Amino acid sequence: MMANSKKMTSRERVLAALNFQTPDRVPIDLGGFQSGIHKKAYLELLGYLGKEEEIVMLDPVQQLVRPSEEILELLKVDIRYVTAKGPEAYNGTIRQRLRRGELWHDLRDEFGVVWSMPDKQQLYMDISHHPLAHATQEDLASYPFPDGSDPSRFRGVRDEVLEIQ
Repeated sequence: MMANSKKMTSRERVLAALNFQTPDRVPIDLGGFQSGIHKKAYLELLGYLGKEEEIVMLDPVQQLVRPSEEILELLKVDIRYVTAKGPEAYNGTIRQRLRRGELWHDLRDEFGVVWSMPDKQQLYMDISHHPLAHATQEDLASYPFPDGSDPSRFRGVRDEVLEIQ
């Protein structure tokens, strides 16, 4: 039993754990890039809970979902994720294509890499095309790499952070 039995807020709990102090309980994390939940598992969870909601993808390559605030609160999850976005000029639309009679889902990332997933599997995407696979040093020097400092990536991030309690 803890010496301090005061119920902590999520912020206090996480900070205590990060500072090697004893929180009122172990902080719970769900929904990030490392602690994520796969789309299929999330749909199963929603079904088990008798809930329906719009699925928001956090990472289409890994097929990770951004859990809703309702689910995070229900499971007493302490962590909330805030991420930069793709720049306004980037179109991250997943396109469906037929290949040898089978439906595939393709995503071209900002680097020009194409990630693909067969419709019949829908577990994760693999690289199906890499524009620098056979590049020379000259190709690398002239390649149009994404601009990581594009301010549109960070638009709204501060407001998202301030909304978290």
